[in-house]
Amino acid sequence: MKRLTLVTAIILVVALLTGSAFAASMENGVLRAGAGAGEGYKILLLQQHRNNAFQNGVYDAAVAAAEELGCDLTILSSDSDANTQISQIEQAIGEYDAVLFEPVNPDALGAAAKEAADEGVIVINIISACTDWESFGIAALSCGDNVTAGETEMQAVADLLDGKGNIAILTGPSGDSGGLQRLEGYTNILANYPDIVQVVEPADCGWDTASAMTTVESWLSAYELDAIVCENDGMAIGAGNAAGANSGIIITGVDGTPDGFEAIKDGRVTGTVSQNGGEMAANGLNAAVLLLKGETLESNTLITTNTWIDANNLADYE
Repeated sequence: MKRLTLVTAIILVVALLTGSAFAASMENGVLRAGAGAGEGYKILLLQQHRNNAFQNGVYDAAVAAAEELGCDLTILSSDSDANTQISQIEQAIGEYDAVLFEPVNPDALGAAAKEAADEGVIVINIISACTDWESFGIAALSCGDNVTAGETEMQAVADLLDGKGNIAILTGPSGDSGGLQRLEGYTNILANYPDIVQVVEPADCGWDTASAMTTVESWLSAYELDAIVCENDGMAIGAGNAAGANSGIIITGVDGTPDGFEAIKDGRVTGTVSQNGGEMAANGLNAAVLLLKGETLESNTLITTNTWIDANNLADYE
């Protein structure tokens, strides 16, 4: 009995020092709570929208993670409307144990998230960061490192251009935190290459393929472009559709989506930075389950890894 008491005491001391006897950590950008760990929990996932391959990948990965965890998962689209998303979060109170959301408007979701957190709901922010997210009771942020993604993409472009050329940039929706961070990454790299010139102001194409195609068609009639740098694969595909396969223009994106890979194969797109959006959703679900079980996370910021993918290594990621 004394031996058992001593072991128990040691476990309790470890729990006090680490925050939990079962503190969970990430390895290679992956967090896992274990098969069946989520049984009995109801979780709601709110996507910004479901209009492109990236969001479809998020949906599929979340479904797969929920099946492994054994939790009851509901996935709703907020249809790119912040008021809809606020209402969805408010309606989740009392109905769900945890809510995961990708903010439509990073400045508008804080109050709703805090209301849910104050009522005991575990709230997890995924993919794009809500402004001052920790101050609103949001338990964790599961995302990619968007600044690094932007730096990785622009460095690849700079290398392909040998440090000199005319470029243009397509961005996501104005105010989107992920897009702003990617743009910051672009700026960081361009500061090292004075001979790479933006010949036109960045264009907000709202992550949309058709809008990107229309924009680039107008650009190509007005400018000599050596590269078009896009903040997601959907817009890169639109740019590639406008320029045509093997146009000689370097066209890049972010996300590592299946349709982005196809565009690399057929020469419409040069390369993409994969942040693995599906893993962001899976990490968020696993984090929610761990927190619901009373465990702790090694960090409440869960970051996936960035990988540059082009024709040279595409086969490794399909």
